[in-house]
Amino acid sequence: MVIEVSGYQVETCSGLRGCPNRAIICEGLAEEIRQRLIKQDLKSFLKKIVRGPIKIHHEFRISISDCPNACSRPQIADIGLIGACRPVVTGEMCNGCGSCVETCREDAISVTGDIPFMDGEKCLSCGKCIAVCPTGTLQTGRSGYRILLGGKLGRHPCLGTELPGIFNKDQTLEIIDRCVEYYKTHCVEGERLGEIMGKNGVENILQPVYHRP
Repeated sequence: MVIEVSGYQVETCSGLRGCPNRAIICEGLAEEIRQRLIKQDLKSFLKKIVRGPIKIHHEFRISISDCPNACSRPQIADIGLIGACRPVVTGEMCNGCGSCVETCREDAISVTGDIPFMDGEKCLSCGKCIAVCPTGTLQTGRSGYRILLGGKLGRHPCLGTELPGIFNKDQTLEIIDRCVEYYKTHCVEGERLGEIMGKNGVENILQPVYHRP
């Protein structure tokens, strides 16, 4: 059986079908990414540099998950997106019910008296604590996507490297554009983005994004 190779893959989780775990709702993002990759004409690019026929493992992969459960395996894609909804503690009075503590699978929240405390290192920004808070003490601070770069399987597998922060839609699309251009500039014979990052780093192409709100 001949498998058609397009030069790229965009994978999604089941969030668009109404998954209750969704941390963010961003309709149309996957299709917008596909259209941008089509314009990049990665298939023609790969034909020029790959020896022999292009295979599935040569394709540039982007994976989108709408929550930290990461059902579409964004950790092993060239670019992985994970939906994020970061909670913040507001001035609304906490009633000490402990619902947030019970629902947090990462043990990222503790409540002392009527004051909740967040452990930013443990929090995966799933937004579950916000949903169960009856007083509005926990509300959405920043929402968007966590972004991982350079994940891959194969002979030398590695998980993607997460960029610091949570990115809105425009920032996410800009990072994707910059990473694809970076990939096309530095890819010699069909290497995955993670291999290229190991040799060149990506700090220079991402710096402009971090200076935007």
